[in-house]
Amino acid sequence: MRTLVSKPNLRFFFISFLIIVLFIRCDKNETPFPNVSVYAILSLDTELGNVLPGNYVEVDRHGVGGLIIFRADQNEFLAFDRACTYEASNTCQLEDDDSFYECPCCGSRFWMAGNADIAGSVYQGPASYALKQYKCYFDGVNTIRVVN
Repeated sequence: MRTLVSKPNLRFFFISFLIIVLFIRCDKNETPFPNVSVYAILSLDTELGNVLPGNYVEVDRHGVGGLIIFRADQNEFLAFDRACTYEASNTCQLEDDDSFYECPCCGSRFWMAGNADIAGSVYQGPASYALKQYKCYFDGVNTIRVVN
């Protein structure tokens, strides 16, 4: 008498089951951040208003929601997108709230304090990803180039 479930069929079933389980994840309703081209050349003394170390300034017209340029120290700058990572949109820009940026759409809050190590990280959800960060190059004199 033939068995309905043979060893090869059973192996195939378990391997298929394991592959499916490995690729299923819990979705937290976060949409992936859009991949946009960013290339900005900014002047420290005009467009960035000579921002001091530990402070930040907003720049429109780049990225999804604009840029936040954070000056970590005399020669290091960080560039973040001003769109929330929970539901990125150019119609819902993060708003400055004294050392934080808050999303008016979902209520997520992101650190933007004087410490470069935590700048852009999530303070309060529902967002669970830090702000989108772009590469930032300083020429040592007056020009900052932001690219992705």
